[in-house]
Amino acid sequence: MSDPDALSRQCTREVIELHDFFQAWLEGSTPQTESVFRRFTDVNDPAFLLIGPHGRAIDLAAAHRWIWEAWKTRPNSRLWTEAHTLRYSTTEMAVMTYHELQLNDGVPNRRLSTVVFRQEPAAPNGLVWVHVHETWMETER
Repeated sequence: MSDPDALSRQCTREVIELHDFFQAWLEGSTPQTESVFRRFTDVNDPAFLLIGPHGRAIDLAAAHRWIWEAWKTRPNSRLWTEAHTLRYSTTEMAVMTYHELQLNDGVPNRRLSTVVFRQEPAAPNGLVWVHVHETWMETER
């Protein structure tokens, strides 16, 4: 994609929509079905890797298993993203940073996340997640 503003909007939309899925999944406001879960599985590259804020890396199979098992485990939580910034792009890839904010039973945590996307026309927003790296951000209390 040659228009950086359009690509930034596309990446931002994907980050927000996937985190909206996580919010609904974790609180259990959506059914635990394979068809609903595809919103997550359909946007992961086969080489997907997630490095969490503690430094633990998990692959695609482990990520799918973890999220599937997390259904309805956070009924009193809130999850959202902000500060979406496109950092780099080519015709095939894009790198974006964003802040992920969570309130779990009233306890806040914040992460600075970096995602590497690959263009994939068949995906919901034309992007698949290849790599995510999260790090803790200081939380004001």
